[in-house]
Amino acid sequence: MFESFNVPGLYIAVQAVLALAASWTSRQVGERTLTGIVIDSGDGVTHVIPVAEGYVIGSCIKHIPIAGRDITYFIQQLLREREVGIPPEQSLETAKAIKEKYCYICPDIVKEFAKYDVDPRKWIKQYTGINAINQKKFVIDVGYERFLGPEIFFHPEFANPDFMESISDVVDEVIQNCPIDVRRPLWRAVPPLLHGCHMVQPPTSTGSHKGGVW
Repeated sequence: MFESFNVPGLYIAVQAVLALAASWTSRQVGERTLTGIVIDSGDGVTHVIPVAEGYVIGSCIKHIPIAGRDITYFIQQLLREREVGIPPEQSLETAKAIKEKYCYICPDIVKEFAKYDVDPRKWIKQYTGINAINQKKFVIDVGYERFLGPEIFFHPEFANPDFMESISDVVDEVIQNCPIDVRRPLWRAVPPLLHGCHMVQPPTSTGSHKGGVW
């Protein structure tokens, strides 16, 4: 690397720490600190990582079997139950596109259902896809799936009956397992920093502390 490409230097760091540092430029922070909880969600697993003053508390990291792939499968299942006109061979790709383009975290699932029922034209979106076989366009309505997809982080039993602990409870458990002198700074850093290729659902303004933790 150094001889062939003339790399002037190399710095190896933990991804969660870099995510906290990057958050200084992407969100409003009152104090620049490398202390906080990072939720790192990939395709198959989600990690809740406590960081204190730039050091990862490795013994307190916890992972959960709910991640981006589960959101995609859950949205695919919801679309199938509605029997919308999606070509079967493209149902997974369509569900993934809907997740990445339209999904968000809601503060109250019951109120969200009511909001859609009262004014569906305002909240229901349309997704346009192209059939890979005959190249014809298909259009589907995207409704409850927008908020029900990410909701499996807070109600994992929707997608995985073998796992019942919400992400809010996991964050609380991780902080409680940390040394007592860093718990208060970690709580001050709540809500946690979302990181990973599948953390694309921005919380609503009133839902950013969902469950007392989120």
